[in-house]
Amino acid sequence: MLYDLIDSSNGYYVNKTDKSFRSRININFRIPANTKLEDELVKECEKHRIINIKGHAFNPGVRISSYNAMPVEGVVLLCKVMKQF
Repeated sequence: MLYDLIDSSNGYYVNKTDKSFRSRININFRIPANTKLEDELVKECEKHRIINIKGHAFNPGVRISSYNAMPVEGVVLLCKVMKQF
């Protein structure tokens, strides 16, 4: 669901990982047109209790961790926030 949103965003959100190597647990993406928007997206997500999604120095951008305890409803909410953003 999240990869579909990223891939269908016409380049607004970008994941450069080859599709055959994409993780179902850790999903990274960037907003290449304006990387400063990534911090704004992180803040917007925090308003919806979607937390700790900022990437790190080695792999900057946004990093979504969807371990076993992540309910589908959480991904649905994240996608909704990303679409509105």
